[in-house]
Amino acid sequence: MSVNKSNLLYFFVLFSLCISICSCSSDSVDVNEIVPYQKINAHIDLTYYNQLTNNSAMYFDFIEGRSLGYKGHGIFVFRSNGQYFAYDATCTHDVEADEHVVLNDPDDDDAWNNGATCPVCGSEFILSTGAAPTSESVAIHPLKSYRTSVSGNTLRVYN
Repeated sequence: MSVNKSNLLYFFVLFSLCISICSCSSDSVDVNEIVPYQKINAHIDLTYYNQLTNNSAMYFDFIEGRSLGYKGHGIFVFRSNGQYFAYDATCTHDVEADEHVVLNDPDDDDAWNNGATCPVCGSEFILSTGAAPTSESVAIHPLKSYRTSVSGNTLRVYN
């Protein structure tokens, strides 16, 4: 049985190409890999939270008797242009910290800007830009987001 040398050469070239493609790594990291999965399925009655108007946010740590977010850090619900967005209150710079990100004081016009700040590392996240950190922050990833849907006066936050 003879082996065709050109076929063997093609095999090694193809094999080398497959190895090089499979060994390439990506520098991008998904926030879902940073903040571990935490099941969330919460229902918020919007008639009780009518202060959640356009360009406003609220923090929730318990809903329906269950703690929310990774390590019970809670979630933020942000409303903009009639849409609701939900984010985990766990800082993406130090996920295992006992403290959680807190909303900036809406009465302080200089600090509010739809933001939330980590009391541990000082990273600031802007909720209106998908909870992305500011350029001055040590955190480089946005807060973990959750899905939302509205049915009547009920906002559902889930993953």
